[in-house]
Amino acid sequence: MKNLFMKKLIFGALAIGVLGFTACGGSDDDNDNESSIECQTCNLEFAGENITSEFCDNGDGTFTITSNGEEETEDLNGATLEQIIEAYEGLGATCN
Repeated sequence: MKNLFMKKLIFGALAIGVLGFTACGGSDDDNDNESSIECQTCNLEFAGENITSEFCDNGDGTFTITSNGEEETEDLNGATLEQIIEAYEGLGATCN
């Protein structure tokens, strides 16, 4: 139950961050909507627990996040994977 709550909290905060990045950002180039990241691994310390997540762009407007052995596919909603990663880093995650 705790894991589900943490997952929903992280995704909720991530969604808010993505909306902030996409709502305020303008597109200077038509290629900005294409992601150049294929997969990225991020670590986030949350409630005293280190959470490692891998974000992968599926190339079809969705991305897959794998965390604690659980895989979930989410819609990019017009954002890029780079923006998703930036929003996650805004929560305190370190990504490489």
